[in-house]
Amino acid sequence: MSDFQNFLDKNLGSIQITNTESDSDAVEPYNIYKEIRDMIIALRHENHITQKDLASRCGLTQANISNIENGTSKPTIDTLKKIADALGVRLAVEFIGREVK
Repeated sequence: MSDFQNFLDKNLGSIQITNTESDSDAVEPYNIYKEIRDMIIALRHENHITQKDLASRCGLTQANISNIENGTSKPTIDTLKKIADALGVRLAVEFIGREVK
């Protein structure tokens, strides 16, 4: 082996690479379901209605609303439309470019 290869073999194993960005700078991956949950909860609170009231208005059970709000179920577009109607808002879906860092 060459001197250079010996040098590499000897020294590459001791190199430590550390992340220069702090963990606080890490960006959470985009979660559409969390965004939807947050919007439903905020609108429900703004309208001063309970999960049971919302469920009654949109023809779902309180358990359905609870599961959507706590993230254990993912609502369909039809369910979101019912919830939007019950909250007096329009359901809008759009595609928006991602922010590049």
